[in-house]
Amino acid sequence: MNELTELERMCAEVEPASPQALALGRNRLLAATRTSTTRTPRRWPRLAVTGALALTMAAGLIAVNVTGETPSEPSAVAAAAVLDRAAEAAEASPDPTPRDDQFVYVKEARWSGAPGATPHARTDERWESVDGSHAGLRIENGKRVVIPPPKPGEYHMAPIRYIELRTLPTDPDELLAHMRKLTGNGSDKEVAMYLAGLLSNPVLPSDLRPAAYRALAEVPGTRVLQDVPDVTDRRGLGIAWEPVSELGGSEMVLILDPHTFAYLGTRHTYVEDAGRDGVAKGDKIVDWAAQLAAGVTDTAGAQP
Repeated sequence: MNELTELERMCAEVEPASPQALALGRNRLLAATRTSTTRTPRRWPRLAVTGALALTMAAGLIAVNVTGETPSEPSAVAAAAVLDRAAEAAEASPDPTPRDDQFVYVKEARWSGAPGATPHARTDERWESVDGSHAGLRIENGKRVVIPPPKPGEYHMAPIRYIELRTLPTDPDELLAHMRKLTGNGSDKEVAMYLAGLLSNPVLPSDLRPAAYRALAEVPGTRVLQDVPDVTDRRGLGIAWEPVSELGGSEMVLILDPHTFAYLGTRHTYVEDAGRDGVAKGDKIVDWAAQLAAGVTDTAGAQP
């Protein structure tokens, strides 16, 4: 009998935990995580349980409550467990480190429309200069568009180019504090959206992706959604927050692979404030993006 079969047999013999027992376990887990104050460079204090046990615990906590208007504490603990596993996976398989003269490549499926409508995703490809000194390339629906180098002094509120991303701290606490400054000390929901946007970058500098996952786990209100589809109908775990009222009710869901915890894409729901063909002003719009491939190339237009 192998270990998995034995584990399944043992689990089958155990009565499902009551909400009271789950709450007690959660309190013990949180207490355990607060006992250590020792920090090692570029590492985040991990939960006391890891591996299959962490996943089993997270799944149990998600099952308690993943719906409703107010995120429950069990769902918040589940989100922390999932994001910690995502950070570990990112550490085990880090993003490539490009040279300044190279290009960051990403292939995405994208769609925007009213909630409930059948998505008809288009596939886009993009090559962006690492140091910003070279013209990049974007292919949208087969049409090639040159991405000009940034103008001198051009500024983005949130870093989006690789050379800008290098400036971000790779300590989770410092990264979280930095994101709060970027939002003008905005709400937790805005900070969460900034971190989710950061994680949607196809290639991040070393240690930044694990730090972003762990910083995100510290944002209050984070919860887990099960079986969330991306625009290509890949199913994953959703990391979500309550809508950001300051941004017109905008809500972003980060979608992760349920087995590898790799980034799959985002689902962004917001209120349309300008109107467009077939969409009335004030209606909700869903923007879906699924990352299909990512990497580093020597020239714009080449495949990794």
